Amino acid sequence: MLSYLHEYHAGNHADILKHFVLTYILQYLSKKEEPFSFFDTHAGSGLYDLLDNRCIKTGEAENGIVKLMNSADDLPQSLKSYTDLIKLYYNYKRYPGSPEIERILLSDESVLNLAELHPEEYENLCRNIKESPFSKRTKKINIQLHHRNGYEMLNALTPPKRVIPSKEIISSRIQRGGVLIDPSYEESSEFDNIVKTICEVHKKWSNGIIILWYPLLQLKETQIENMLLQLVTNVKKKNSNTEIIDLRLCINSKESHKETSLSEKMVNNPPRLYGSGMFVINYPWKLDDNAESALSSIVNVLSPKEGSFSVKKY
Repeated sequence: MLSYLHEYHAGNHADILKHFVLTYILQYLSKKEEPFSFFDTHAGSGLYDLLDNRCIKTGEAENGIVKLMNSADDLPQSLKSYTDLIKLYYNYKRYPGSPEIERILLSDESVLNLAELHPEEYENLCRNIKESPFSKRTKKINIQLHHRNGYEMLNALTPPKRVIPSKEIISSRIQRGGVLIDPSYEESSEFDNIVKTICEVHKKWSNGIIILWYPLLQLKETQIENMLLQLVTNVKKKNSNTEIIDLRLCINSKESHKETSLSEKMVNNPPRLYGSGMFVINYPWKLDDNAESALSSIVNVLSPKEGSFSVKKY
Protein backbone atom coordinates (compact mmCIF):
# COMPACT_ATOMS: atom_id res chain seq x y z
CA MET A 1 0.00 0.00 0.00
CA LEU A 2 1.40 3.37 -1.04
CA SER A 3 -1.13 5.82 0.38
CA TYR A 4 1.11 7.69 2.80
CA LEU A 5 2.23 11.20 1.84
CA HIS A 6 4.42 13.12 4.27
CA GLU A 7 3.15 16.49 3.03
CA TYR A 8 0.38 16.24 5.65
CA HIS A 9 2.85 15.77 8.50
CA ALA A 10 6.01 17.70 7.57
CA GLY A 11 7.44 19.70 10.46
CA ASN A 12 5.47 17.91 13.17
CA HIS A 13 6.85 16.78 16.54
CA ALA A 14 8.00 13.47 15.05
CA ASP A 15 10.03 15.28 12.40
CA ILE A 16 11.62 17.44 15.08
CA LEU A 17 12.80 14.39 17.03
CA LYS A 18 13.91 12.53 13.91
CA HIS A 19 15.81 15.41 12.38
CA PHE A 20 17.44 16.57 15.61
CA VAL A 21 18.92 13.08 16.01
CA LEU A 22 19.80 12.82 12.31
CA THR A 23 21.57 16.19 12.38
CA TYR A 24 23.61 15.21 15.43
CA ILE A 25 24.69 11.88 13.93
CA LEU A 26 25.61 13.30 10.52
CA GLN A 27 27.67 16.06 12.09
CA TYR A 28 29.44 13.43 14.19
CA LEU A 29 30.25 11.38 11.08
CA SER A 30 31.43 14.50 9.24
CA LYS A 31 34.00 15.43 11.90
CA LYS A 32 36.47 13.14 10.18
CA GLU A 33 37.62 14.43 6.82
CA GLU A 34 37.26 11.07 5.10
CA PRO A 35 34.00 10.36 3.23
CA PHE A 36 31.31 7.98 4.42
CA SER A 37 28.19 6.27 3.08
CA PHE A 38 24.64 6.97 4.17
CA PHE A 39 21.36 5.30 3.26
CA ASP A 40 17.78 6.56 3.55
CA THR A 41 15.24 3.78 2.98
CA HIS A 42 12.06 5.91 2.89
CA ALA A 43 13.26 9.23 1.54
CA GLY A 44 9.96 10.93 0.69
CA SER A 45 10.09 14.02 -1.51
CA GLY A 46 12.95 15.66 0.39
CA LEU A 47 11.50 19.17 0.70
CA TYR A 48 8.10 20.40 1.94
CA ASP A 49 6.06 23.57 1.59
CA LEU A 50 4.68 24.71 4.95
CA LEU A 51 2.02 26.72 3.09
CA ASP A 52 0.77 23.64 1.23
CA ASN A 53 -2.94 23.08 1.93
CA ARG A 54 -2.24 19.54 3.10
CA CYS A 55 0.22 20.79 5.70
CA ILE A 56 -2.12 23.57 6.83
CA LYS A 57 -5.09 21.18 7.03
CA THR A 58 -3.55 18.98 9.73
CA GLY A 59 -2.01 21.84 11.71
CA GLU A 60 0.87 19.56 12.68
CA ALA A 61 3.60 21.95 11.55
CA GLU A 62 1.86 24.82 13.33
CA ASN A 63 1.99 22.83 16.56
CA GLY A 64 5.48 21.55 15.82
CA ILE A 65 8.23 23.36 13.98
CA VAL A 66 6.44 26.73 13.96
CA LYS A 67 6.22 26.70 17.76
CA LEU A 68 9.83 25.59 18.08
CA MET A 69 11.22 28.20 15.69
CA ASN A 70 9.24 30.94 17.42
CA SER A 71 11.25 30.05 20.54
CA ALA A 72 14.56 29.45 18.74
CA ASP A 73 16.41 32.24 20.57
CA ASP A 74 15.65 30.63 23.93
CA LEU A 75 16.65 27.07 23.05
CA PRO A 76 19.81 25.39 24.43
CA GLN A 77 23.07 24.84 22.55
CA SER A 78 22.14 21.18 22.03
CA LEU A 79 19.44 22.26 19.56
CA LYS A 80 21.37 25.02 17.82
CA SER A 81 22.78 22.94 14.95
CA TYR A 82 19.31 21.63 14.13
CA THR A 83 17.49 24.97 14.37
CA ASP A 84 20.23 26.80 12.43
CA LEU A 85 19.82 24.33 9.58
CA ILE A 86 16.02 24.50 9.68
CA LYS A 87 16.13 28.29 9.67
CA LEU A 88 17.67 28.27 6.17
CA TYR A 89 14.42 26.74 4.90
CA TYR A 90 11.94 28.06 7.43
CA ASN A 91 12.62 31.64 6.32
CA TYR A 92 11.17 30.58 2.94
CA LYS A 93 8.27 28.67 4.54
CA ARG A 94 9.88 25.36 3.64
CA TYR A 95 10.83 22.38 5.76
CA PRO A 96 13.71 20.07 4.77
CA GLY A 97 13.07 16.35 4.79
CA SER A 98 15.79 13.88 5.71
CA PRO A 99 17.34 13.73 2.17
CA GLU A 100 17.83 17.49 2.19
CA ILE A 101 19.46 17.40 5.62
CA GLU A 102 21.65 14.50 4.56
CA ARG A 103 22.98 16.11 1.40
CA ILE A 104 23.84 19.27 3.32
CA LEU A 105 25.72 17.53 6.13
CA LEU A 106 27.56 14.70 4.38
CA SER A 107 31.28 15.31 4.03
CA ASP A 108 33.14 15.67 0.72
CA GLU A 109 33.00 12.70 -1.67
CA SER A 110 30.57 10.82 0.56
CA VAL A 111 27.88 8.63 -0.99
CA LEU A 112 24.17 9.15 -0.30
CA ASN A 113 21.68 6.47 -1.37
CA LEU A 114 18.03 7.53 -1.33
CA ALA A 115 15.19 5.04 -1.86
CA GLU A 116 11.53 5.94 -2.41
CA LEU A 117 8.88 3.57 -3.74
CA HIS A 118 5.88 5.93 -4.00
CA PRO A 119 5.74 7.17 -7.65
CA GLU A 120 4.64 10.73 -6.85
CA GLU A 121 7.07 11.11 -3.98
CA TYR A 122 9.93 9.71 -6.07
CA GLU A 123 9.18 12.19 -8.86
CA ASN A 124 9.20 15.05 -6.34
CA LEU A 125 12.43 13.74 -4.81
CA CYS A 126 14.17 13.69 -8.20
CA ARG A 127 13.06 17.23 -8.90
CA ASN A 128 14.07 18.56 -5.49
CA ILE A 129 17.49 16.89 -5.54
CA LYS A 130 18.24 18.57 -8.88
CA GLU A 131 17.81 21.97 -7.22
CA SER A 132 20.61 23.54 -5.20
CA PRO A 133 20.10 23.21 -1.44
CA PHE A 134 19.19 26.38 0.42
CA SER A 135 22.50 26.16 2.28
CA LYS A 136 24.39 26.75 -1.00
CA ARG A 137 26.93 24.14 0.10
CA THR A 138 29.96 23.60 -2.10
CA LYS A 139 30.84 20.06 -1.02
CA LYS A 140 30.70 17.35 -3.65
CA ILE A 141 28.80 14.20 -2.78
CA ASN A 142 27.62 11.27 -4.86
CA ILE A 143 23.80 11.02 -4.66
CA GLN A 144 22.16 7.84 -5.94
CA LEU A 145 18.35 7.78 -6.32
CA HIS A 146 16.52 4.44 -6.18
CA HIS A 147 12.88 3.98 -7.19
CA ARG A 148 12.64 0.74 -5.26
CA ASN A 149 11.89 -0.89 -1.93
CA GLY A 150 14.23 0.65 0.64
CA TYR A 151 14.88 -2.61 2.48
CA GLU A 152 15.95 -4.26 -0.78
CA MET A 153 18.28 -1.35 -1.52
CA LEU A 154 19.84 -1.59 1.92
CA ASN A 155 20.43 -5.32 1.72
CA ALA A 156 21.88 -5.04 -1.77
CA LEU A 157 24.30 -2.18 -1.08
CA THR A 158 25.60 -2.96 2.41
CA PRO A 159 28.25 -3.16 3.63
CA PRO A 160 29.35 -0.13 1.60
CA LYS A 161 32.84 -0.08 0.16
CA ARG A 162 35.08 2.97 0.17
CA VAL A 163 34.44 4.93 -3.02
CA ILE A 164 36.16 8.11 -4.20
CA PRO A 165 34.05 9.26 -7.18
CA SER A 166 36.46 11.96 -8.36
CA LYS A 167 39.27 9.41 -8.64
CA GLU A 168 37.08 6.46 -9.65
CA ILE A 169 38.64 4.33 -6.93
CA ILE A 170 36.80 1.48 -5.19
CA SER A 171 38.51 0.04 -2.13
CA SER A 172 37.89 -3.32 -0.48
CA ARG A 173 37.70 -1.59 2.90
CA ILE A 174 34.24 -1.31 4.44
CA GLN A 175 33.05 2.27 4.64
CA ARG A 176 31.98 4.19 7.73
CA GLY A 177 28.42 5.46 7.73
CA GLY A 178 24.85 4.87 8.67
CA VAL A 179 21.26 4.37 7.64
CA LEU A 180 17.93 6.01 8.43
CA ILE A 181 14.85 3.78 8.37
CA ASP A 182 11.53 5.58 8.86
CA PRO A 183 8.61 3.79 7.18
CA SER A 184 4.97 4.80 7.55
CA TYR A 185 4.06 1.60 9.44
CA GLU A 186 0.85 1.27 7.40
CA GLU A 187 1.26 -2.47 6.91
CA SER A 188 1.46 -5.03 9.72
CA SER A 189 4.32 -6.73 7.84
CA GLU A 190 6.45 -3.61 8.39
CA PHE A 191 7.57 -4.77 11.82
CA ASP A 192 8.91 -8.11 10.60
CA ASN A 193 10.58 -6.41 7.62
CA ILE A 194 12.35 -3.98 9.93
CA VAL A 195 13.65 -6.64 12.31
CA LYS A 196 14.82 -8.88 9.47
CA THR A 197 16.51 -6.05 7.57
CA ILE A 198 18.25 -4.46 10.55
CA CYS A 199 19.54 -7.79 11.83
CA GLU A 200 20.89 -8.74 8.39
CA VAL A 201 22.51 -5.35 7.81
CA HIS A 202 24.03 -5.17 11.30
CA LYS A 203 25.46 -8.67 10.89
CA LYS A 204 27.46 -7.69 7.80
CA TRP A 205 28.04 -4.01 8.68
CA SER A 206 28.63 -4.16 12.41
CA ASN A 207 30.10 -0.64 12.71
CA GLY A 208 27.31 1.07 10.76
CA ILE A 209 25.06 3.46 12.68
CA ILE A 210 21.49 2.22 12.26
CA ILE A 211 18.76 4.75 13.02
CA LEU A 212 15.14 3.60 13.27
CA TRP A 213 12.22 5.98 13.70
CA TYR A 214 9.01 4.50 15.09
CA PRO A 215 5.58 5.90 16.01
CA LEU A 216 3.91 5.73 19.39
CA LEU A 217 0.33 4.63 18.74
CA GLN A 218 -2.03 2.90 21.15
CA LEU A 219 -3.26 0.47 18.51
CA LYS A 220 0.27 -0.69 17.68
CA GLU A 221 1.89 -0.53 21.11
CA THR A 222 2.41 -4.28 21.46
CA GLN A 223 3.85 -4.64 17.95
CA ILE A 224 6.25 -1.74 18.49
CA GLU A 225 7.51 -3.00 21.85
CA ASN A 226 7.98 -6.52 20.49
CA MET A 227 9.91 -5.15 17.51
CA LEU A 228 12.28 -3.20 19.75
CA LEU A 229 12.76 -6.16 22.08
CA GLN A 230 13.68 -8.41 19.15
CA LEU A 231 16.17 -5.86 17.88
CA VAL A 232 17.88 -5.44 21.25
CA THR A 233 18.01 -9.20 21.80
CA ASN A 234 19.47 -9.95 18.37
CA VAL A 235 22.03 -7.15 18.40
CA LYS A 236 23.23 -7.92 21.93
CA LYS A 237 23.42 -11.62 21.11
CA LYS A 238 25.88 -10.83 18.33
CA ASN A 239 27.94 -8.48 20.51
CA SER A 240 26.91 -7.60 24.05
CA ASN A 241 29.09 -4.47 23.93
CA THR A 242 27.15 -2.86 21.08
CA GLU A 243 25.70 0.40 22.33
CA ILE A 244 22.01 1.09 21.72
CA ILE A 245 19.91 4.08 22.67
CA ASP A 246 16.14 4.57 22.57
CA LEU A 247 14.90 8.18 22.60
CA ARG A 248 11.21 9.01 22.97
CA LEU A 249 9.34 12.28 22.65
CA CYS A 250 5.65 12.49 23.58
CA ILE A 251 3.44 15.55 23.19
CA ASN A 252 0.51 13.93 24.99
CA SER A 253 -0.06 11.05 27.35
CA LYS A 254 -1.06 7.74 25.84
CA GLU A 255 -4.39 7.86 27.67
CA SER A 256 -5.34 11.23 26.15
CA HIS A 257 -5.75 9.78 22.68
CA LYS A 258 -8.81 8.36 21.03
CA GLU A 259 -7.79 6.01 18.26
CA THR A 260 -9.45 6.63 14.91
CA SER A 261 -8.87 5.52 11.35
CA LEU A 262 -6.50 7.50 9.15
CA SER A 263 -9.41 8.52 6.92
CA GLU A 264 -11.63 9.84 9.72
CA LYS A 265 -11.68 13.60 9.99
CA MET A 266 -10.75 14.59 13.54
CA VAL A 267 -12.02 17.91 14.80
CA ASN A 268 -11.97 17.64 18.58
CA ASN A 269 -9.91 14.47 19.00
CA PRO A 270 -6.19 14.66 19.73
CA PRO A 271 -3.88 13.36 16.97
CA ARG A 272 -3.40 9.60 16.72
CA LEU A 273 0.36 9.95 17.06
CA TYR A 274 0.91 10.90 20.69
CA GLY A 275 4.68 10.58 20.32
CA SER A 276 7.51 8.83 18.53
CA GLY A 277 10.89 7.28 19.14
CA MET A 278 14.38 6.99 17.68
CA PHE A 279 16.17 3.68 18.18
CA VAL A 280 19.88 3.93 17.37
CA ILE A 281 22.43 1.12 17.16
CA ASN A 282 26.08 2.24 17.55
CA TYR A 283 25.00 5.69 18.64
CA PRO A 284 27.72 8.37 18.67
CA TRP A 285 29.44 9.84 21.69
CA LYS A 286 27.39 12.20 23.85
CA LEU A 287 24.15 11.74 21.93
CA ASP A 288 22.58 10.73 25.24
CA ASP A 289 23.63 13.94 27.02
CA ASN A 290 22.61 16.17 24.12
CA ALA A 291 19.27 14.39 23.81
CA GLU A 292 18.48 14.94 27.49
CA SER A 293 18.95 18.68 27.07
CA ALA A 294 17.28 18.97 23.66
CA LEU A 295 14.22 16.83 24.36
CA SER A 296 13.56 18.57 27.66
CA SER A 297 13.47 21.92 25.86
CA ILE A 298 11.31 20.59 23.02
CA VAL A 299 8.75 19.31 25.52
CA ASN A 300 8.71 22.66 27.34
CA VAL A 301 7.95 24.46 24.07
CA LEU A 302 5.54 22.05 22.39
CA SER A 303 3.61 20.57 25.28
CA PRO A 304 4.71 21.67 28.77
CA LYS A 305 1.67 20.19 30.55
CA GLU A 306 1.23 16.76 28.97
CA GLY A 307 4.51 16.23 27.13
CA SER A 308 7.30 13.92 28.24
CA PHE A 309 10.53 12.36 27.02
CA SER A 310 12.81 9.47 27.87
CA VAL A 311 16.38 8.39 27.16
CA LYS A 312 17.09 4.68 27.58
CA LYS A 313 20.43 3.02 26.94
CA TYR A 314 21.10 -0.69 26.40
